[in-house]
Amino acid sequence: MAKVDEVPRVNITECCGCGLCSIALPDVFRLTPESKSEAYAPDKADRKAIQKVIDDCPCCCIHWFKGK
Repeated sequence: MAKVDEVPRVNITECCGCGLCSIALPDVFRLTPESKSEAYAPDKADRKAIQKVIDDCPCCCIHWFKGK
């Protein structure tokens, strides 16, 4: 997959732990033991796929950040 100059990050205080992101892109997102999402491998999907997950997040807790 193409690397992006911005990476997705999850604001864990806003995350409701629904898991939709990890269902949609399990190679990029996963739930932690605390039932919060994390973007553990942002280079495993293209920007368009990640943006769809960001747009579909019911908590609006995933955002783009510059760098790794």
